[in-house]
Amino acid sequence: MKPVLVVSNGHGEDLIGAALAQELRALGYAIQAVPLVGRGQPYEKAGFCVRGPRREMPSGGFALQSPKALWADLRAGWVSMSLAHYRAVREAAREAVATLVVGDVYALLVGHFMGRPPLFLMQCRSSLRAWERRGWSRPYSALERFLMRRAVGVYPREPEGEQWLKARGVPQACYLGNPMLDALEGVPLEPAPPYLLLLPGSRSDAYQSLPRMLEAVRLLGGLGLTPVVAWAGLPIEPLYAPGWRLETTGLAEGVTHCLSHPDGTAVYLTQGAFKATLLGAGVAISTSGTAAEQAAGYGVPLVGFPTLGPQYTQAFAEQQKRLLGEALMLVPPHPEAIAQGVRRFWDSPELRAQARRAGRAAMGEPGAARRIAQKIHQELQARGLEQSPSR
Repeated sequence: MKPVLVVSNGHGEDLIGAALAQELRALGYAIQAVPLVGRGQPYEKAGFCVRGPRREMPSGGFALQSPKALWADLRAGWVSMSLAHYRAVREAAREAVATLVVGDVYALLVGHFMGRPPLFLMQCRSSLRAWERRGWSRPYSALERFLMRRAVGVYPREPEGEQWLKARGVPQACYLGNPMLDALEGVPLEPAPPYLLLLPGSRSDAYQSLPRMLEAVRLLGGLGLTPVVAWAGLPIEPLYAPGWRLETTGLAEGVTHCLSHPDGTAVYLTQGAFKATLLGAGVAISTSGTAAEQAAGYGVPLVGFPTLGPQYTQAFAEQQKRLLGEALMLVPPHPEAIAQGVRRFWDSPELRAQARRAGRAAMGEPGAARRIAQKIHQELQARGLEQSPSR
């Protein structure tokens, strides 16, 4: 099988990269994955070869958001880890027929200079909808556009991105949909829907945001929604919620833990069951990035609140609000406000319908992963790359 090198930088990017890789595998390609942030678990679960170091940094991939985060990563060995990533990309590139980058300008730099051409980019982060139009900022930087011009295919996450990039010298920009909606996985769940879905995220924000979500669940009482947590990619051991008891079920997937409170409130913590929790959700409480956007795309109304970071800061929350519009209701980070937001959605069919329309308008239709993989396959066929390169 002809290998394609996939380079991604983020938990959400890994999910998208794995979805694209599965479609490429169905077309006859082998996959070598190098995740630049985190452990690359979605690739591993899908059965792909994962190369390079697989470590979590303190910033969770947001080192440039503050000097403190950058210093923490440097102290944790970011330089040596990154050098090992670069070696892994170069080694995998020797056997590959092409490089697919899933992420932002950093992953694009690595793929351009250390991967094997031809280069393809799925830019799943930058959004014209979320762009705050002030100052000299741009949704795609000058450096990123310079590198995009050297790629064979550039696949933005929204149709506005294709138009904007083509008008600025990237004619190969082509919107084929948002593969976030195809990056769903997981086993079925026994608790019956509808769910109140808790999405604390895959960064360390989760340890501070989930306890607030749990207190909001207590305030909601008999709302008629079964509360479930979609836990993603973080160790459970550091999780501490005052007054709550955490018990394991002994399962590796599905409902792996139960959270119980002396007042009788019970919450199911799930792992590896995101598809079931998402498709059964009535409303979600979220401090997540990719998972929130996936939920919005499937019509789930979201109540979000800012954390101290590293990811779901006030600025990040406001950016996501610009992207998702009425699909996301931002509230202060207090259990009472969170519970009130959930009640507003659940008690109003009109607000839920508005949220569904806004989420689907922002995220597009499922099936993009297959369309992008087929486009890459066609480009490789046109270039006569039918065999793996000789070593």
